[in-house]
Amino acid sequence: MPPEGTPLVRLEARDAEALFEGAAAPVYPHTGRQLNPRVASYLEGSTRAERRSGSVELLVTLRSPPMTPADEDRVRGELHTYFSEEEQLANLDLRINRTEGLGSFRYGIPWILVALLVAGTFYWWLPTLESQVGAAFASALVYLFFITVVWVMLWDPIEKLLFDGYILRMRLRAVSKLAGAVIRFSYPASPSSAPIH
Repeated sequence: MPPEGTPLVRLEARDAEALFEGAAAPVYPHTGRQLNPRVASYLEGSTRAERRSGSVELLVTLRSPPMTPADEDRVRGELHTYFSEEEQLANLDLRINRTEGLGSFRYGIPWILVALLVAGTFYWWLPTLESQVGAAFASALVYLFFITVVWVMLWDPIEKLLFDGYILRMRLRAVSKLAGAVIRFSYPASPSSAPIH
């Protein structure tokens, strides 16, 4: 049993087969049936909405005759396997994002140093200008040059490491919770859950 207060993610479908893709072959690293993309998206989104909890419980309501306990265990196992494999993919995406973000940052540092050198050279050269108008113009030009280079060189690593990284970590957390979720099945005789359409 899940801990008391565990959020309940509700899903309703025609039958267990409606949770999965048709006869599509597994795509690495998946070894079993693929989840219907809309079902997978709904479950991930619902779980991400429960970000404060360390786990979730999944209640699947099926508008079909009750499955046997063995069939329920099979479907439960397929769901756990699917999200465990999605967890591997989410981990890979996070590692790639971190590697590319740090690589982009390392690439940008030399250009920032060059921009700093150019800006510093102009800064020390400005006092030698006799025209105040020329000095003000050169100062503005150097400032814009430096700010532009720094912004361009730092935006990609900041986006990857800060913004993209946050989204990827939230997805990893969601699929991890789904991979370990307690999954229960109910049928029309049980209280109905919110449908997914």
